[in-house]
Amino acid sequence: MIKKLYNRIFSSDKELAAYIKSITGISPSNLTIYKQVFQHRSKFNEPKENNERLELLGDAILDAVVCAYLYKKYPYKEEGFMTELRSRIVNRKSLNEVGVKLGLVEKLQLNRRSMTDVSKDLGGNTFEALIGAVYLDAGFEKTKKFIQKRVLQNLIDVDMLEGTNTDYKSQIFHYIQRKGKSIEFKVVEQKQRNRRMYFVIELEIGGQVVSRGEGFSKKVAEQNAAMNGLKVLGEEAGSA
Repeated sequence: MIKKLYNRIFSSDKELAAYIKSITGISPSNLTIYKQVFQHRSKFNEPKENNERLELLGDAILDAVVCAYLYKKYPYKEEGFMTELRSRIVNRKSLNEVGVKLGLVEKLQLNRRSMTDVSKDLGGNTFEALIGAVYLDAGFEKTKKFIQKRVLQNLIDVDMLEGTNTDYKSQIFHYIQRKGKSIEFKVVEQKQRNRRMYFVIELEIGGQVVSRGEGFSKKVAEQNAAMNGLKVLGEEAGSA
């Protein structure tokens, strides 16, 4: 309690303490761990300094909290429904939007000159790092409350996502099968990115490359390739 009071009133980082309290509802005790949330690998090379380890931890915590939330919200839904809805909630687009809404990217310290490409996932990655920091500082129960109350009930429209079909791969398969053409997803590149495996996949229809997708898993990359393929093929395929 004394440490929290000091952070809020006397600390040189009291603005950070106020910001963390405003977005999470939690008065931070360990400001050092929250400062690390905003230290990008491009500027802070050492693992103990940048936010990548926090991001990994936050990803696991977020997944568990979302699963528990959906389990209680939909007591009569089957496993497949919950898996699909969870993937819509924690996909990069959704998490990037949360990171932007919370103002996380604006506070991120990075060296743009040393980055060959500024990741479009900075918002989502920083949000996951924040979750990791909240967990280490305040524990699981307060982290769960932050995610459920501040994120799932305010920043992400779960009910809207429930009615949205984001299974682009199934959509394009149904369309192409009606046309009698072959369809194949090919891994054309596999590399390390942010110390995680990253996949680039091309979608071929009738032996011709139609689109490309990328992601930190083959499943995500295939969905992105299918989504881009639907854009190429137009509205007819999108309504299949």
